[in-house]
Amino acid sequence: MDKWLEEALAEGEEAAKAHLNAVARIVGGHIARISEPNAVPPTIARTVEEMGKGVTAGMLLHHGSAGVMTVEMHSISRSGR
Repeated sequence: MDKWLEEALAEGEEAAKAHLNAVARIVGGHIARISEPNAVPPTIARTVEEMGKGVTAGMLLHHGSAGVMTVEMHSISRSGR
């Protein structure tokens, strides 16, 4: 994934944003694949919390900014079944 990000960054900001959108769709597909329908919301919440930990580590690694990013999901809704 880092290689794909580097390639996207070389193409510019829009390509980097498109890369992140693609990664998000892939992760969403993985969540759907491993979770029973009723387990999807807590799986999404845990995944988003882990993303916050990744942002915290990335900010320190790439920008020297120390701190903690806490991410919490308060609502998830869906329609249809």
